[in-house]
Amino acid sequence: MADVPLTAADFPPPSVEEWRRLVDKDLKGKPFTVLQSPLEGGLSLQPLYTPQDAPAPSEPPGVAPYVRGTQPLGHTEGGWLLCQEYAGPDVAATADALRDDLERGTQGVWLLLDAPHGLDVKDEATLARLLQHVPLERTPVHLEPTADVLRPASLLLEVLAKKAGAAKQALRGSLGIDPIAALARHGAAKVDVARTLTEAAPLITSLLKDAPGLRSLLVSSRPWADAGATSVHELAWSIATGVEYLRELERAGVSPGEAARSMQFALSVGGQFFPEIAKLRAARLLWSKVVAASGGAPESQAMALHARTASATKTRRDPWVNILRGTAESFAAVVAGADSVSTSPFDEPLGTPDEQSRRLARNTQLILRDESSLNRVADPAGGSYYLEQLTGEFARAAWTELQRIEALGGISRAIAQGDVARVLTETRAARDKAVRTRKLPIVGVSEFPHLHEAPVQREARPAAPARAEGAITPPQPVRVAEAFESLRDASDRYHAAHGVRPRAFMANLGTVAEHTARSTWIANVLAVGGIEPHEHHGFADANAAAELFAKAGTTLAVISGPDSLYPEAVPAYVAALKAKGARTVAVAGRPGDHEAAFRAAGVDLFLYAGADLFQLLKTLHTHLGVA
Repeated sequence: MADVPLTAADFPPPSVEEWRRLVDKDLKGKPFTVLQSPLEGGLSLQPLYTPQDAPAPSEPPGVAPYVRGTQPLGHTEGGWLLCQEYAGPDVAATADALRDDLERGTQGVWLLLDAPHGLDVKDEATLARLLQHVPLERTPVHLEPTADVLRPASLLLEVLAKKAGAAKQALRGSLGIDPIAALARHGAAKVDVARTLTEAAPLITSLLKDAPGLRSLLVSSRPWADAGATSVHELAWSIATGVEYLRELERAGVSPGEAARSMQFALSVGGQFFPEIAKLRAARLLWSKVVAASGGAPESQAMALHARTASATKTRRDPWVNILRGTAESFAAVVAGADSVSTSPFDEPLGTPDEQSRRLARNTQLILRDESSLNRVADPAGGSYYLEQLTGEFARAAWTELQRIEALGGISRAIAQGDVARVLTETRAARDKAVRTRKLPIVGVSEFPHLHEAPVQREARPAAPARAEGAITPPQPVRVAEAFESLRDASDRYHAAHGVRPRAFMANLGTVAEHTARSTWIANVLAVGGIEPHEHHGFADANAAAELFAKAGTTLAVISGPDSLYPEAVPAYVAALKAKGARTVAVAGRPGDHEAAFRAAGVDLFLYAGADLFQLLKTLHTHLGVA
């Protein structure tokens, strides 16, 4: 048989309409929306993206509006800056960490200042000691204070003047003047945004002339991102902060173009890989449009963007999984074209990172650069129908929120009026519900927990001080895992007091093949709450289960098996188990039409997918005497 040549013309691509007809047929009456994946902030992911959704980008990288990055060749032209963050109470130890990291691949330093968790830099001498091993003439230094935003800037300038000499044109970094972030943290009693910017105006003008590589202003999303803001709110409020800085500085005699060239943006990158890429690309787009509308030239429209891996996504339990989270978040930041990236050490939620965790964090980016070769690709996200469309959706959603904030009088007034706090409260409530029901799973915490993990010990950070009387209620940092971690903490306290963990007897019905799917699920659920499952291969009758329960050393039993056995078996097992001392009997699975009968038989609660798992486990803790 002769070979028949095949060409692309022999396989014409189906139209979207043809695809949609086949999909609707397979859905069998279900709405098409079941294939869409909702995102926080009112966005949703579609099951298919085509050229109709997002035409090919018309601008190359390095051209306004800078969606594709601020450099013409992207990361192929020098790569991104590996810029790690440093904090902690011990200035001497941090100075040593800076030296070690800079000798092993770190290229820039980002210093988190002020108590309780930041570096306590009170004077020039302290800052000089902190930076004693840093070659300032070739190492960008960035400051992020949380209280007084002007004094650290002047201290850094004094240190730079003495250590770097006359090479001002070569200096790189940012001074961290970000009064709106300070306002969000401390309230109007301590921060006057307009006055701070007016006082900073001469410095901004001077540095643009003498040290253009030093950016005076910072727009940090940390107060909101760490407090649970959605990606849309984080983006919109950051742009709103930049808008207010442009406006106030123009009143102080600094043109919008000059002010824009003096700003350093810093955004967090969370766990949703593609949406976070789109968020950073949308940030550059929106900022370019804002500066252009303010009269800034194209070169002043480029956003200087630092991306940090999010604190909110990290866990204290099974913290090694944070290495994977940090890798994915760093990868997203690089693909999105961030100018500098900070990868947090995996033990960050536990206290002061050690040398090992800093090395792993640093090497994450080195692998992305040197082994994965992400520095050899200009805008890897460009042209993706999915990412181009999602970038536009993020930009439109954030623009709508920006307009709402502007209608309130700007971001400072929105903070002062409590609007930002209100939105954060609503967002956190919605996210907390998703976490409690495991619609937002957390590996190692709410999914696949390691009940007998060896704890990772780190030097604890000081506690945060009490809020000043009359100040704006500041957005409190929150990690998504905190609720479930509190259950594990309670289990640890119980173990310390009694020598054993709280236990649950597994009354598995039928053969292993019949109960294993559900009993495995239940064992995992119990471990989420720090409750050790007392497992068995299965029971043929209730009395056998009850006899073994009496020797298990617990008052909690969980009946687990196939639905087909429940109507007859559950009442018998409940009666037998309670006769042998069970104070609480739970059933795995939804009860359906049998709920009333099961409760009448003595079932106390039901464990099933989609339930408020945190509350159910909290109830089990109460029944077991776990505090």
